[in-house]
Amino acid sequence: MKKTLQQKIFNRLTTKGKKHIAEKTLLKSFKLMQKLERKKNAKEILKLSFVNASPALYLKQIKRKRKRTIEFPFLLKLNLRLSYGIKFLIASTKTKTQNSFYENFTSEILNSSKKNSLSFKRRFELHKEAFLKKKFANYRWF
Repeated sequence: MKKTLQQKIFNRLTTKGKKHIAEKTLLKSFKLMQKLERKKNAKEILKLSFVNASPALYLKQIKRKRKRTIEFPFLLKLNLRLSYGIKFLIASTKTKTQNSFYENFTSEILNSSKKNSLSFKRRFELHKEAFLKKKFANYRWF
């Protein structure tokens, strides 16, 4: 059974087993998003923001001799890309403490769809690091 994008967000937002609070938070953010961006559909904005926030490459760490670690880049599959995108958006939302969570989440989603949010910058930095460490890409054996 495939999970929808909405269910994945619910599961990532859930704390202490209270999924209904995560649902309320997401629905409030949908309503606020629709109010702020009247011309666009909230679900389309959400999809666009997850595409912009999800990384295509990730760095894996392996331990070498004498406790030295090497990071090497590898390509992510679509499911992992989406889960890392959700994780980046929620983590960047939790760093902001100025408004309530759903307002911060809405602003983060809108900014991510316009490519100027913290999660988009984090993805950009991750891609830049992976590009710098591409000489270790031949270490991938898993």
